[in-house]
Amino acid sequence: MHSSIGIHTVNIFKKMTWKESFLVYDDFDKFGNETEELKIRPLDINKISSDADEFIKRLYSGLSKYYRMEYVRKDKGLRWDMRRSKISPAYIKKENGEDKPCSIKAKITPKVLNGENDYVAAATEDIFRDVENSFNIEAERISPLLGNFDLFSYNRIDYCFNGDTQELKVGCTAEQMMKLIKRANIPSSFTERAKYNKRSNRKKPEKHSFYLKTRGNSVVVNCYWKGTQLAEEYPDNPSLEDSRHVIRFEVQCKYPKVHLMSSNIEKRAGDSDLMIMKEMWSDKVCEDVVTKYFNKVVRKGDYFTLAGARWMVEAYNFRQDKEERLIYALELINECRGIAKAKSKLLGIDLQDFKRSLKDLDDILVNPVTIPREWGIDYIPNLLRAYFDKIMEEQVMTSREYLFNRYLSEFLA
Repeated sequence: MHSSIGIHTVNIFKKMTWKESFLVYDDFDKFGNETEELKIRPLDINKISSDADEFIKRLYSGLSKYYRMEYVRKDKGLRWDMRRSKISPAYIKKENGEDKPCSIKAKITPKVLNGENDYVAAATEDIFRDVENSFNIEAERISPLLGNFDLFSYNRIDYCFNGDTQELKVGCTAEQMMKLIKRANIPSSFTERAKYNKRSNRKKPEKHSFYLKTRGNSVVVNCYWKGTQLAEEYPDNPSLEDSRHVIRFEVQCKYPKVHLMSSNIEKRAGDSDLMIMKEMWSDKVCEDVVTKYFNKVVRKGDYFTLAGARWMVEAYNFRQDKEERLIYALELINECRGIAKAKSKLLGIDLQDFKRSLKDLDDILVNPVTIPREWGIDYIPNLLRAYFDKIMEEQVMTSREYLFNRYLSEFLA
């Protein structure tokens, strides 16, 4: 299916000494000249370190040099970045008595590096070993100093859920689903990104994207219409047609979040770096991370018109005060055209009641965001729950009917 949960991209890094950075750079330069597969160019830190702490960025912008080792082929699924610095940031400790202020980072798109040339489907745990082998083969081609995959650590992991609106039969277009999601919740620790718009001469949220980031920038949630993103950024992409009805919900876990996650796994499972990396790639972790943030932002429930959502609430025969509180929340969100906008109008006890109402609506699987009446649609299932329902159907069919149907076809043939 085009719909999937897993990993979109991973960044892994390895620390190096000042001397090693020059040797590795020379190996990259030699590899690029001999094969003509790769080019090196210097980078401006102010343009690439949106995920870096501002203090660190200012402190080291004059002391560090950055290089990008980029493949000529767009479908390689791998990119390298080098940071060369004479002093270590505070978070990098000496290893075996050696100061290692430099680093090499690899950005991996697993499905593409694995030779599948698939920019839509997420990578699942079953291809971890294949990606590891593909990486090791490529690293060995370039420099023996790079070493194997298990000598690197995660710097960032982008977990994602791809929901194909046609495949999951949700009864609306990807554009309509995106409009509903853009009216979703913004958790208190997040803010929505806005970009400068020349036409309105002010910053505005992007049309086909709901981009939220934490204040410390340790986690970014980016939900966007994959078809429009590829059409704008990579119009000759081989997966363009497959992406036309796909909404991607992406949870970008930056270094502070990845470090916390890996530390928790290490306490539970031991200190094997490869085991930690493999578990953080596991289907369970992918599903847990995606589900956690999807339910915080998009919420758990299905979509109804305002009249339909009101009917659902009334059908539960709650106490009158609770029923009125839930219906008030639905009406306020409908009036304000979004959960976040409604929440911004409330303070104190009113805000507490509103947040309680969001949880109560989650419990009865009614989404606080309601379907615009002019769409002429009464009901739209929650995209993530529609995916899990589809997976359960496929699993039941596989276990009970798949082999029988296969053998029956062979018999009849």
